[in-house]
Amino acid sequence: MFTHLDELTNRLKKDIRNGDLNQSVLLVGRPGTGKFSLAMEIARSVFCENDMTACGECRSCKETMKFQNPDFLFAFPFPNLKPESRKLTVFSFSDQSSSGARFSEDTKDEIERFKETKSQDPFAILDFDKKENIPVDVIKDLIRALSKKPLRGGRRVVVILDIDKMAFGASDLFLKTVEEPPENTHLVLTTSHPDQLLPTLLSRTSIIKVPPAPSEELEKYLSDRLKIDGKPGSYLARISGGSPGQAVHLFENDIIERRNIILDFFGKLLGGYDTNLLAEEINNEYSGPKIRFNDTRMDFEIMESLIHDLYLIGENGLENQILNVDIRSSLEKFGRPDMESLDIWRKCCGETRRACLVNNVTVSTAMLFFYITSAEALNNPAAPKYKLP
Repeated sequence: MFTHLDELTNRLKKDIRNGDLNQSVLLVGRPGTGKFSLAMEIARSVFCENDMTACGECRSCKETMKFQNPDFLFAFPFPNLKPESRKLTVFSFSDQSSSGARFSEDTKDEIERFKETKSQDPFAILDFDKKENIPVDVIKDLIRALSKKPLRGGRRVVVILDIDKMAFGASDLFLKTVEEPPENTHLVLTTSHPDQLLPTLLSRTSIIKVPPAPSEELEKYLSDRLKIDGKPGSYLARISGGSPGQAVHLFENDIIERRNIILDFFGKLLGGYDTNLLAEEINNEYSGPKIRFNDTRMDFEIMESLIHDLYLIGENGLENQILNVDIRSSLEKFGRPDMESLDIWRKCCGETRRACLVNNVTVSTAMLFFYITSAEALNNPAAPKYKLP
């Protein structure tokens, strides 16, 4: 489907057949670029009964694809829903009689939803209603399972997605396993944030970078799947950073409609709109239950992309890097603020994002801070007068 994945897949399959694949592998890349797809290809190749080709037809391949192979251990971050109800083990490697990793029916349903969605679309990015992680008790269960021999006496594969989301203490606990994997066991780990991992863990793994999809292939993929052609497809390919999963996820979460709202606010900022009226409109937009957490996160990405493009408009040799390529003419009509103002916008956007997504400042307060400070910067590019709580 994508040449960047085909090349990596073929190389990894060759290493597996030749016995050259490192026991601890770390796949690094943006969300939705294909790390999960590659991890599954590695698992299928290791178990495949047809000369390790990941044929998809033999019993082992089919079991692995359905997460039913007893020697394929699979874990990922998940939300702990209704934590007061600790009844069920949720992963196949957890011992039902002795495991301390017990969760609710709702949690198990979310885990099954994740597995089913990923099996149908390996690029899919799923949203949870609650923050997800990999609990310490789950890692303890996994380590206990690895202390035993593979059930079928052959090789075993462990795939753990987004290891940067391990709960506090879990990564330290798992480090020794990464350093000294059990015999005949391959650990395949993934992350989008290698900077958040322990340096010792990074040094003990073979790091494989998963590059973004080529723009032309991604635009064709979006055209075939979402029936999006032309400039909107180019915009999604660029704003997603070459990630098929992220491009689809943004489209399905109405990024173009959200961008229209933010574009209107930017236009009013640059057009000298009354600050008090603008503040009222912003407060109305971001107050109440209608605004979702993922809308907020996406709005920051949109704001940052618009500021990025305002920097580039009119800059010879750099305009081909504009992200919002489909609305370039609208941005040009705005006119570009001076560089000092844009610098304040950029810094303020980063500060607002952290305050809202990390420090839990209310969305309406954070957005008011950003837009009012940005309005002030156009007239007086000095330090912002407004402070976040």
